[in-house]
Amino acid sequence: MVVGPVGAGKSTLLKALGLRDTPVRKTESVEFYSAAVDTPGEAFEIPTLYHMLIMSSMKASLILLLADPTKRKRFPSRFALSMRAPSVGVVTKIDAASEEQIESAEKALLQCGVKKIFRLSSKTGEGMDDFRSFLAGLS
Repeated sequence: MVVGPVGAGKSTLLKALGLRDTPVRKTESVEFYSAAVDTPGEAFEIPTLYHMLIMSSMKASLILLLADPTKRKRFPSRFALSMRAPSVGVVTKIDAASEEQIESAEKALLQCGVKKIFRLSSKTGEGMDDFRSFLAGLS
């Protein structure tokens, strides 16, 4: 399951991983695929919708919390602990961010409660091989 703010690259990441079989477009509701759950960014940005994420996490074996380092939207402290499955942090769009922005996003993900963080670019493929290996090791 992928969770993060609007524009963080949730659907793009799922497509790059081959877990989304439809074209990338704005996700307007929770979408279930054979091996993934895509969530709308609004469910993260509007706290009264957190229950939607928590309930959807019950069907997930892993939660990917995505942080876009080029934007200031961050997860609330200890947010990962509210999910019903283990969480991993993913800093997306590393090809478009400075090292300082990436480190700030990683710090926010750690404060949110994740223990492991990946740096990825779905656009250039940077970090994707290691991430795929990590995911393959979970099955």
